[in-house]
Amino acid sequence: MKILHLSQTTHSGSPIRIVDLTNKYSNREARHLVWEPTTGYRKFKTDLVGNQMKEAELQHWLDWADVIHFHNKVKSLSIFTSTGLTPPSKPSIVQIHSPREDIDVKEVSALPIAILAQYHVRQWPEASFVVPNVVDIYSSEYIPSPRPPRKIPVVSYAPSNWNAKGWNDKGYSVVSPVLKRLGLEDKIRYQLIVQQAHNVVVEMKLQADIGIDEIVTGSYHMSSLEYLALGVACFANLDEQTEAVVKDLTGATTLPWLKADGDSFKRILGELIKDPAQWADTGRQSREWMETYWNPEVLMGHYEEMYDSL
Repeated sequence: MKILHLSQTTHSGSPIRIVDLTNKYSNREARHLVWEPTTGYRKFKTDLVGNQMKEAELQHWLDWADVIHFHNKVKSLSIFTSTGLTPPSKPSIVQIHSPREDIDVKEVSALPIAILAQYHVRQWPEASFVVPNVVDIYSSEYIPSPRPPRKIPVVSYAPSNWNAKGWNDKGYSVVSPVLKRLGLEDKIRYQLIVQQAHNVVVEMKLQADIGIDEIVTGSYHMSSLEYLALGVACFANLDEQTEAVVKDLTGATTLPWLKADGDSFKRILGELIKDPAQWADTGRQSREWMETYWNPEVLMGHYEEMYDSL
C-alpha cells in the first residue's frame, strides 16, 4: 500500500512523522507532499515540496498513491486551487489538527475524519478514528542521555508563540510569570524555547530536568510527548475527558504527566524543584511509560487499522 499525505503546511511536523514511522516500522510506503514547507521560524523536516513542482510531477504523485491522507483541508489545498489538478477518486482520510472553528467543516465532512487523541476529540464527535500524535522514541534524537547531578533544575518551556490564546501559546501568560520569578530567585534555570527550528528545540529539551507543556486547556501537545520520550518530568493538566481518550487509545491505567492548573502550578512546581531525586525518578518513569504505551508498534497499529478500513 502506498500512502500520500497532502497538507498545506507542515502542521508542526505531524504528517512527516507519520510518514517516517510508516516507512520504518510497517510494510507500507508513504510520502508527504507539503505546499508551504516553512511557517516563519518553525522549520520541520520535509519530503516533497509542492510549490517547487510542475503540474506533471504533482500529478505523478497523485497517481502513485493507493490512499490519500489529507490534513485539515481537501479541495482547498493549493495543490488543487493553484493548478488544474483535482483530488483523485481513491480511498481517502482527512486528519484534523486544529480546533473546529478553524476548519471548513463542510469540506472535510465528505471524507472519514481522523482526530488526534488530544483536546480536539470533544469537538469532533463525528470522527471515524482517534489516532495518536506520533513520535519515534527510538530515533537517535529522542534517546535520553545522562544528565549531570544538580541541585537547581533546568525547567524548560516551549510555547508556540506569545499570543495569549491558550491553545496556540500553551498558556504563556499563566506559566511564564511563575518561571521567570523562580529564575530570578535562582531556584531554577529557566529555559524558554521559542523561534527555533525543530531539531534545535529537541536538542534543548534534552538538557532539561523538568518540562512544561501547558496547564490551561485540559489537553497536551506534541511538546510534552517529546519531553516524556527524552526522560524529562513534564507538566500538562489533562482533564478527565482527555485522560479517558488517552487511556482508551493506549490501554494504560496511569498516565505520566504531572498535573497542575493555574492555581496550583506554582506550589506543585515549587515542591518538585526541592527534590532532585523526585524529578529524576519521574523522568525515568516517563520514558518507561512511553516505551510501553507510545512505542512505534502501538502508534502504527492505529494507523494501519485505519488505512486497512478504507
